[in-house]
Amino acid sequence: MKKTIFILFLISFTPFLYAQDAKEHIALDSENNTKHLIWETDFDKAKKRSKKEKKLLLVFFTGSDWCGPCKKLEADFFETLEFIDLANNNLILYEADFPRRTDIVSPEKKIANKKLQTKYKIGGYPTVVVLNSKGAEVGRRKGYTFTRNPEHHFALIKDLIKAYR
Repeated sequence: MKKTIFILFLISFTPFLYAQDAKEHIALDSENNTKHLIWETDFDKAKKRSKKEKKLLLVFFTGSDWCGPCKKLEADFFETLEFIDLANNNLILYEADFPRRTDIVSPEKKIANKKLQTKYKIGGYPTVVVLNSKGAEVGRRKGYTFTRNPEHHFALIKDLIKAYR
């Protein structure tokens, strides 16, 4: 009987183990309007948009399913109204994800992300790299502190946006 209950328990929770983590960066403003971030899924398209729209390109190097500081940075920085407003008006966004789960990122995107990791000499996660519309690196912030204070990240982005205008 105990064995049957255990097996039923495992079967009922198996779909949750394999469900893909949806990356929704959403926040509500003071009037409860939903605000979204748009993340490009193709780096070449992100570069083209950056050039066309004359915006900075922010590349977020992360290990979405295993990196604790990456998850905290997402919650404390990327999912805030302040960042969403800054990004939607001034940035093109691309996430270079290096998950441990094999179903999160396609094989093609894994190869593309690995090339970006090599090109920009990424040695740890999270790392935020900001590129100008020509593809040259103009700023970088590596890591995230245990104090969960995203001010250094905000300062970098605001300074770069101001300098780029």
